[in-house]
Amino acid sequence: MKFTASITLVCALLLAGCLTQSQLIEKRIKAKQSFFESLTPENQERLRLGKVTTTDSPEAVWIVYGPPDRKFTKITGTTTNEVWSYCSYDFDRFDRRPPIYHPVMSPNGRMIWHADYIWGGNTYYEAYEYMRFEFENNRIKMYQTEQR
Repeated sequence: MKFTASITLVCALLLAGCLTQSQLIEKRIKAKQSFFESLTPENQERLRLGKVTTTDSPEAVWIVYGPPDRKFTKITGTTTNEVWSYCSYDFDRFDRRPPIYHPVMSPNGRMIWHADYIWGGNTYYEAYEYMRFEFENNRIKMYQTEQR
């Protein structure tokens, strides 16, 4: 009985750390409360639903998507814009058999190197950008999302 209760407690604690998207948005709203209260009720509801438009500010994007993974400065002939990039990671795991060499005594008393093989797994992580926002005059000028 104690074992089952312990397992249940551990699972509950692990799941308590997982927040849904709406819970994350509410947490970010509390961090930017003064900005959020300055918005109209329609815009507040839209941000709570996780939607941004091209008239939104960087604070609105931060509320919906959180801090960007990367920030860039885009300089053109007439303007300097800020670009926020959101990234995720793909990983690729493959198994291979690298040889492991070790010394072995041969029947005639000489030392030779013998190859044994062990299975080893390698995991490679590749970052990819799935969303990008460009801000001009503190408003979204354009945003791109990846089509996967």
